[in-house]
Amino acid sequence: MPNATITVDAALKARLADLASQSGQPVDAFVEALLRRIASADIRFDRGVPVFPRRPGAPTLSVEAVDRLSDGAGE
Repeated sequence: MPNATITVDAALKARLADLASQSGQPVDAFVEALLRRIASADIRFDRGVPVFPRRPGAPTLSVEAVDRLSDGAGE
């Protein structure tokens, strides 16, 4: 497997460190596990946007429901 260097900005670095800390893992181990899960995921790209398959039985939100939730109106 080839090696790669991934550069992240300070905000992402801090967020990854925070998430790793919450999970009780060293940052390197956390990021490696995260990247491995992403690499093995069933993802396709639609015009540059990642699209994940729906989980079986997951509800489908209507446009109205998404608008209501994004406006902070709750359920």
